[in-house]
Amino acid sequence: MEEQRREDLSFLNRYYESGLSNILVVYGHRNIESTSLLTKFIENRKNYYFTARSVSEREQLFLWAGELKNKGISISEYPDFKEFFDALLDGMNRAPLILVFESFENIISRTSDFMKEMVEFMSENGRERQILILLVSHDINWVENNMVASLGDLAGNIAGFRKIKPLPFSEMRAYFPNMSFRDAVLTYSVLGGQTALWKYFDDKLSFKENICKNFLNPGSFLYGEPKRLIEYTLRETAVYNTIMSQMARGVNKLNDLYHATGFSRAKISVYLKTLIHHDFACKGYSFGNAGRENVLKGVYKIADPLLNFYFKFIFPNESNLCLMPTDKFYDIFISAGIQSYASDSFKAVCREYIFKSEERGTFPFEIGDDGQWLGKDGNIDIILQSDMGDTALCLCKWQNLVTHKDYEKLESCARLARLEGDYYYFFSTAGFDAWLINASMQSNSKVRLIGIDELTNG
Repeated sequence: MEEQRREDLSFLNRYYESGLSNILVVYGHRNIESTSLLTKFIENRKNYYFTARSVSEREQLFLWAGELKNKGISISEYPDFKEFFDALLDGMNRAPLILVFESFENIISRTSDFMKEMVEFMSENGRERQILILLVSHDINWVENNMVASLGDLAGNIAGFRKIKPLPFSEMRAYFPNMSFRDAVLTYSVLGGQTALWKYFDDKLSFKENICKNFLNPGSFLYGEPKRLIEYTLRETAVYNTIMSQMARGVNKLNDLYHATGFSRAKISVYLKTLIHHDFACKGYSFGNAGRENVLKGVYKIADPLLNFYFKFIFPNESNLCLMPTDKFYDIFISAGIQSYASDSFKAVCREYIFKSEERGTFPFEIGDDGQWLGKDGNIDIILQSDMGDTALCLCKWQNLVTHKDYEKLESCARLARLEGDYYYFFSTAGFDAWLINASMQSNSKVRLIGIDELTNG
């Protein structure tokens, strides 16, 4: 099991091993697969697993009652919630019981009785035996911004929350052992750490072949997933599509979006906030408080890799996709821009390399804080700082040679950010010029060069 998922499992196990009855909320992006985590947690433990459908309260209970009858449990055809919960204890000894309710927002949003009866069930039975209830959702915005209001005082009975996060690049590489490093970075730029999407790619195919077969082909799942994701999650899709279409073109400030879309600033702000709540977009922040006069403020971008790829390459050219073979579409509309597009994902790969270096003890200091710097005249891709003030500044170049001029530019940005770099890390898949190589070889040099060999094996 991946390291991140081991941490998630450990979180759940701590509650189980406490011997106490509790209600937990487990949630995350709909394309981040959580079933294997939950299956591992309930393995060899007494459990019931229910999925809440988008149906009426009466139909929900009818469906759940049918599932219990199939397990040999006596229950009415149309029970109420009290009968349903009581039936779960029939024939039970005092062994711990785990109840999992998948997509629980479908029942919570339609009735308050479910949570009320659940809390009473826990209150009446949770001291005699351990009852651990997992409420699972794939609607981030609802959990983080609407759930407490929906539940009112009953929300106080929830003991803990666990957000299931995307997996890092290294885990995707392990999932695709036959994929080259470059193709893996390109793939990560499209699928990210959204594990439910990984199964649609084949590591025996090239990146281009995977995109043509699994993204551009109308018969493939990924062809329609961006639209389904938007329609499943958001209302007024025309507004959101317009905003994300502009963001994919590089229109990433509120005022610029106002001029490009024709929507009011107030309206755009509300819709951006919703996109951020769903993890579809993010707002860029610069490291530290010094040099704020030189910082770009209010910069937004699409954070969901699948949506970012879709709006960058597919959405503006969909008419052509209907009219030409997939490989021709790729060559005309994707090939020229994909390397530049992947540069942001490469930064995430470099950041992961640094933190793994720290874990191995090969990084020069213990990292206390990290971030980026978005300047009006250049950026610092990664900034790392210890609690004592040791600072490393990083530049990441995907498919481009790093040169002495890049070093000078990084120093210039550092001055504008009022940062003094104790170490300068340069990452590149295309190599470094002679000046940088020579500088890195000097005694007590602050320059560190990380090339494709180190990244591939790191």
